[in-house]
Amino acid sequence: MMINQVCVSLALAVCVSSCGSSGGPSGSPVLPPPSAPPGIFKSYRAHRDSSMAKGWTQGFDMSGVSFNDTRTVTLITPRHVVMAKHYARPAFAPVVFHDRNGKFIQRKIIGFSAGAGDVMVGLLDEPVPSNYRPYPLPAVAADASVLLDRPVIVSDQHRNLFIHLIAGVGTGTIAFKHDKTESHGWSKNLVVGDSGNPSFLIVGNELVLLETHTTGGPGAGPYFGDPAVQQSVRQAVQKLDPAYQIRMVTVR
Repeated sequence: MMINQVCVSLALAVCVSSCGSSGGPSGSPVLPPPSAPPGIFKSYRAHRDSSMAKGWTQGFDMSGVSFNDTRTVTLITPRHVVMAKHYARPAFAPVVFHDRNGKFIQRKIIGFSAGAGDVMVGLLDEPVPSNYRPYPLPAVAADASVLLDRPVIVSDQHRNLFIHLIAGVGTGTIAFKHDKTESHGWSKNLVVGDSGNPSFLIVGNELVLLETHTTGGPGAGPYFGDPAVQQSVRQAVQKLDPAYQIRMVTVR
């Protein structure tokens, strides 16, 4: 099904808030208990500073995700974003980011270059400052089975975070499943309007961009660890502004 219309505790044992290192071996993160509120914002304002939620989601740096439109875009360099090709934000539409303190900035998309599968790369009119997070892509061992059943952070159009598990990796795609034990807290069946929202793997103290949604249910979409997908993204970045490069984090 193509979604193609508009439509953990306070101690934060998953301490991704710094997101300053190049990453490292993936640990065994403590994830939120069932029913812990999944919202990223306490009060969201699309074109003003916003108030961030104080729960478990505060441990995850979402400053590189623009939620002011359901056609969500995600930073991969200070000037490049990715989105769903079938649900791309239009040229010159406002692109708003909020940093970890809720301070907003606005940019516009002035260029596009299609990647492999359901990937579209966009170019912002100017780069974002350092308090807004571009996310690295995964450099994964040849045997992608190392990813199976690992938890991922899944976002949606309503600025919520959920914990799903990796169900499988195909050629250029990755699919998720729900955790039937409910030990990882909130989960969701993705719906129309969730397309393009990102999913992340926790690697050390990094959030690594794993996927952007194409289909519903637990979710599936282009796998940013796939060599062909990565190469298409690199080529798009170079075409739009070669002064920037994507960053990679090793996943084992």
